[in-house]
Amino acid sequence: MICKSDEAIQTFIAHCEIAARDLLMPYGDILMVVSTVLRIKRTLSGTEIDKIIRDVVAGNPTYIERRRREDWRKRELSAASFTK
Repeated sequence: MICKSDEAIQTFIAHCEIAARDLLMPYGDILMVVSTVLRIKRTLSGTEIDKIIRDVVAGNPTYIERRRREDWRKRELSAASFTK
């Protein structure tokens, strides 16, 4: 990207900040945890980061509810096959 003025540069940076926030917002809880652990440990491997993400996602009430509903739907479909 080529910007010809300081105003164009500032506008482009502002756009990038908004786009980055929009992309990262759904993962804010994960980013907070990874950031906190990284500050404490100072280094994390890919495996450690994956484990943190799994732990955060597994503890998320929305995720838990979605899994519960998927399980319930499978049970309904299974039960429906017995009545035919």
